[in-house]
Amino acid sequence: MSITNPTQLVEEFKKSGEFDRLRRELLKEFRQSEGVAAFLARVDEIAKEKLASDPKLQYMPEANISREVMQELDRYPIVERAVQDVGRLKDPTFVAGMKESMRKILQEDRKASGQATTNGNAANKGSQGQNGNDSDSDGSDESMDMDIEEYSSD
Repeated sequence: MSITNPTQLVEEFKKSGEFDRLRRELLKEFRQSEGVAAFLARVDEIAKEKLASDPKLQYMPEANISREVMQELDRYPIVERAVQDVGRLKDPTFVAGMKESMRKILQEDRKASGQATTNGNAANKGSQGQNGNDSDSDGSDESMDMDIEEYSSD
């Protein structure tokens, strides 16, 4: 598979296992943070308010109650706030590690599709544009940086 858009890069990132590793690592960090107590207290408060304000919920099946409470929780930005409070997501080392993982995925994809790199210089096969370079990019480390930036939203 040749990665040609951000969606494909995300899929390959997930297939590599890196997404799950990061997810587990961030969840573990969040659970050990000071913010988890406030998060859980707010969830508890919102759920209790919903149950108190709608007496018919006590007669509904548990699955329906859960759905109603989850819909109520979705009305509040508590998850978004908790994510913002995770300092690790703003850590330059963490971001650089993610970019490096994506860069490796792109390099492996290009090698597999015949656009192998040798010491940072492209050894392209197949269709080539001007100067012997692939029309999209030349496969060099600098090109990979540009590709990663193209896929990232920040």
